[in-house]
Formats: sequence, C-alpha cells, structure tokens
Amino acid sequence: MARTSRQSHLSPEGLKAMRKQLGRNQKDFWSMFGVSQPVGSRFEKDLTPSVPVAMLVWLRTHQKLSDHDLADALEALGVMPSAANQTQREPMAA
Repeated sequence: MARTSRQSHLSPEGLKAMRKQLGRNQKDFWSMFGVSQPVGSRFEKDLTPSVPVAMLVWLRTHQKLSDHDLADALEALGVMPSAANQTQREPMAA
C-alpha cells in the first residue's frame, strides 16, 4: 500500500531528510521541538512521532516557522531551548 503524504512526513527517512535539510545535528534539531536527542534518534529509526511534533517539524522545514518562533514557544511553556537555539535566532530565509 502506498504511503499518504502524512505518513511520508512521519517516516524515519522523511524526518532525517528534514533535519539534514536544515544542516543540524540530532541534538540541536530535536531540541527546537522540545524533544530529547535520544527520542529524536528513535524518530529517525523506528518510532513514529506524535502528529503535533511532526507538524512542527514540517512547518519549520517548510519555512512556516523560524527558529526564533520555536524558541519563544518553548520559553513561554517553561522549557528552555538549548544554547545552540538561543544563538541561532536568525530570520527565516525567503
């Protein structure tokens, strides 16, 4: 059976490709979404992320959200973003 577009974005290969598209290592990439590196690694191997996490990844990799937006959301929720994210508060590329 063919995958739907939602399923392809949730696939380990799709998630890894999105991370690599941004040129990030697992720790920096997954921490932007409030996810630990070990769990992010599992997403890229065999664990299906929740739909909200997959949506955030898709929005960021399709330039609908910036690193700054994600860091602000984590801060507002009381989750401190990694130091790497705090230094990469650049606007999205057009």
